[in-house]
Amino acid sequence: MGYQLMTTEDPKIEIEAPRSRTPAVNARRWPLSRISGLVAALAAVGTVLAGLTGYWTTYRTVTRELLAPVKPGPTAPTEAAHFSIVVLPFANLSGDPSQDYFADAITENLTTGMSRVPRLPVIARNTAFTYKGKNVDAKEIGKDLGVRYVLEGSVQRDQNRVRVNAQLIDARSGAHLWADQFDTTRADPLQMQDEIVARIASTVRFELAKAEAQKSTIATDPDVIDLATRCVVSVVGEAGLLSKEAAAACERALHADPNNVIALSMLSLGYTTPILLGRSTDPRADLKRADELASRAIAADTNNQYGHIAKGNVLRVERRFEDAIAEFERALALDPNLAEAYGCLGHTEFEMGQYQEAIEFFDKAIRLSPQNQDSAFWYGGKGGAYFGLQQYDQAIEWTRRAIAINPNFDHALFILAAALALSGHDAAARDAEQRWLSKVKNVAVLKAFAPPPSADPRVRATFDRIIDGLRKAGMPQE
Repeated sequence: MGYQLMTTEDPKIEIEAPRSRTPAVNARRWPLSRISGLVAALAAVGTVLAGLTGYWTTYRTVTRELLAPVKPGPTAPTEAAHFSIVVLPFANLSGDPSQDYFADAITENLTTGMSRVPRLPVIARNTAFTYKGKNVDAKEIGKDLGVRYVLEGSVQRDQNRVRVNAQLIDARSGAHLWADQFDTTRADPLQMQDEIVARIASTVRFELAKAEAQKSTIATDPDVIDLATRCVVSVVGEAGLLSKEAAAACERALHADPNNVIALSMLSLGYTTPILLGRSTDPRADLKRADELASRAIAADTNNQYGHIAKGNVLRVERRFEDAIAEFERALALDPNLAEAYGCLGHTEFEMGQYQEAIEFFDKAIRLSPQNQDSAFWYGGKGGAYFGLQQYDQAIEWTRRAIAINPNFDHALFILAAALALSGHDAAARDAEQRWLSKVKNVAVLKAFAPPPSADPRVRATFDRIIDGLRKAGMPQE
């Protein structure tokens, strides 16, 4: 019997591949207790889909390759699933063999987390553990198992802290695509383990998608997968805004495959993002097109989380917030490691005036995918929520973080200026207001540019305080 490839469609699909030359290790299985939060980030990798006041950058996130069905049956290792990965047993660097179980648990939970990515073939745990304790070149493993990528790492525990190192390797070239280090306390071992697993899985998914996207730019005869990948990269590269290039890439993907869920979802997000950011020149037409695309995505595959992300953002534009929340929660039910879905929930709660809940969702998104391209939106959303709670020092801190990542983030700029003015930082407030004045000349323009997202009294009160702060910072009325 060949190696098992774990997929979200059928965990028992097998492909024929030569058996490993090394004997299997009878390692103890450590069940996944729960993955707290999710996996981030095209978050990115996550590839792809988020929710800001209109955003979507999911890096870190997913390509059409992640949606390509796995076809069982005899095949050579080099012809195995094109977009596939093995999670090698993480090494225990604690110097205490009794801690092997913890490194094994991290490995198993990562394998489970990666297998939740739609149609991403993941080599089964028993096969991966045949390499435990062995120094085998990644390219050799790639040949043995027919995988494209290898994820490996180490775990080190001391009395108070845990450090996990992880790296992603291209099994064809041996190149290191990504590496990172994760540190946390041992206060709650299960929660700590789940958080580490979720963060690594989220980041790795983004790096996988990014690596495939880079390869697709070299192709001279791109197939549907490459076209969908280019669609993702184009929309992500425009911070969720639909440039002519991004629209063309997505339309080409849909011309080749009208039911391409990723292209449908990304193109839908490309239409809702400008509306949410106040930049659409024809909101009614853009909303209609976005809704059509999101509905087609869900009809094509109701179990694909990105269609639900796209539909949720359509519902946000329509101010059907409870329905939007249901869509984002559906996306999380399908993929508990989708940081962008938490970001979407944060923005939705903000728009409903539920500021504390918004902060909690933004924190989950940031914690699980700290390098996500949507980070500026999450920081800015968190700053806006603190403003809503009248905690102006925190609002200043988080909007400044957002602006440091994206200096053109308009919403963060005007919240920063208002928070500075209302907290007595007059000079800094005037400086921030002047930076934004070139885009929004006066209060009347602001009200048209960024009206309150809902009629909730808390939201109205927050909006009025923003206007008061901007007036104090020097913005003219007309």
